[in-house]
Amino acid sequence: MAKVPKRWYEDFFGSDYLIRYVHPETPAQVEAIDKILHLRKGGRILDVACGAGRHTIDLAKRGYRVTGFDLSSPLLAEARKAARTAGVKPTFVQGDMRRLPYRNAFEAAISMFTSFGYFDRPEEDRQVLRGIARALRPRGKFLMELFNRDSLVARLPSQSWQARDDGTVVLEDASFDLLRGRFETRQVIIDRKGTREFTASVRAYTLAELKEMLDEAGLFVHRVLGGLDLSPYTARSWRLVLYAVKGLEPEGIRTVW
Repeated sequence: MAKVPKRWYEDFFGSDYLIRYVHPETPAQVEAIDKILHLRKGGRILDVACGAGRHTIDLAKRGYRVTGFDLSSPLLAEARKAARTAGVKPTFVQGDMRRLPYRNAFEAAISMFTSFGYFDRPEEDRQVLRGIARALRPRGKFLMELFNRDSLVARLPSQSWQARDDGTVVLEDASFDLLRGRFETRQVIIDRKGTREFTASVRAYTLAELKEMLDEAGLFVHRVLGGLDLSPYTARSWRLVLYAVKGLEPEGIRTVW
């Protein structure tokens, strides 16, 4: 695979992202998010790296005051359009998640679909978590959903393709760089506009590493799950969900809901 640019996320999350990724699972995920966070209606939620706002909008439909924060102008434009269509008014803000401009503002924050590990240095990822902790009120809740490194390494390298009803074809070549600890993907769209290629490189942290980073930020892990289907976590789980609380250390960490 060709070398991935350090700022790969600036091109990867353009308007073509919505061609490459389709998410029919969103309503069920939002149901789980609502159940896990268990907030009062009208509570404030920060959706970090919200993309086109699929979780932001559905949470707003449930009566929460949601702020979606993302770097991508094209995806935020799609989010605002989708929110108008849905008849809800979440707030969408463009910015870099390493520099979240909030302090003691939210009852909860979420980071969905492996929106973590994008940057070149681990310290930059720690900076993201410290910013989330600052944005939360005391005892604020943080929910993080991402791939499970333990099972991911065993499944790679892999190649896949998808054919859409309109004739679009999406190809993916995914691998894991064991020396750098990073998941890397090359994705190609073939459609009427021609052929476009996108690459990404995401640092894959172990559960132990994530817990240490969250602890350092003052976000203490209370539950670890195997996905937003609320399945128990094991090393073979495809996904990893961490539920943490700002400033509240648990008596023990549960791996079932």
